[in-house]
Amino acid sequence: MLKEQHNSPLAARSGQEWMLWFGRASQHLPDLHRAFQFLESSCELLDSNDEADLKSRPRKLKQLINRFVGQARCPSAQSCERIAIRTQVLDGWLQSELQRQHDPNLLVELGAHGLQKLLAICEGADDKHGLLLKAVREFTRDWLSIVSARIENPIERAHLVYPVAMLDQAGLVDPSWWWKQIALCDRHTVLGLLELEINEMNEMQPTSNVSWRSFDKRWRRLRVRALLEYLGEKRLLAELLRKSAVDDFEAVVAVRMLRDAGRSRDAIVQAEQWLRALPRSPVLAEALFDLYCEDGWDEEALALAVTHHGYDPNPVWIERLGRLVLPAAKAQAKVWKKQLAA
Repeated sequence: MLKEQHNSPLAARSGQEWMLWFGRASQHLPDLHRAFQFLESSCELLDSNDEADLKSRPRKLKQLINRFVGQARCPSAQSCERIAIRTQVLDGWLQSELQRQHDPNLLVELGAHGLQKLLAICEGADDKHGLLLKAVREFTRDWLSIVSARIENPIERAHLVYPVAMLDQAGLVDPSWWWKQIALCDRHTVLGLLELEINEMNEMQPTSNVSWRSFDKRWRRLRVRALLEYLGEKRLLAELLRKSAVDDFEAVVAVRMLRDAGRSRDAIVQAEQWLRALPRSPVLAEALFDLYCEDGWDEEALALAVTHHGYDPNPVWIERLGRLVLPAAKAQAKVWKKQLAA
């Protein structure tokens, strides 16, 4: 799967000669020396038949990748260039080792580990020339191609792709790349992973005093929401929105999604609970009024309208009462019309 095959006289030279050349050159080029050490150590582990090495091979290879890629956080522009080169070396190494018929599952797992490290490094990086971003995107595309071609079991693919895709919270890679691959995985497995993650999320409560802190640590939730919308999974999306609403506008979206997911009673209960916490919210009151009307709870809808007309005598409540068949609703609408005309 190597991208380029050069017909060069150097291709006829043996590995010993390449070792000599790179060994000499790496003494004067720190980045080359780092790459040379990684390639030498990783190939030694992959080629070893020692029983002890076979058991510890995955762990040791991941440690090698960690040391090679580095532990940088918010790297400078110069560091981004170096990490971009390491990314290209790692990408090429994985593809070349796959050609040697090594264990594809192990190599794909190592690629996932490398990508997770790189995605974390990219967040906050001063990649002003875009070199690191380009290298990571190229590595991602190659890795997804390898997963698609080498991992036939759709359940295994789900467990490989999902954790890496959800780590890309900054959207460094086009989300469609991830979502298309996840859609090809076993749907039940993917939805199971999503449901487990949603169940573990803390429930947020809507407030009228929203600040930037209210939206802190919500990137993961937004990532989960984007995937659920792509998959068209209304049930889990409704539950995610219910647990993630920070203000009354988001609460209304959650309530309507609960209704669309066939959970009308839950939508009413949730809207009532949120309206008790935000009693003067006109948007929540309107959403709850609609739910009452759809379920035939005309008396509750009338009481809600009267309460909120008292907070804000908006003429729209007169129009809403027109949807109710109660005589009391018609009488109340007449009273409000007279008050408006006075």
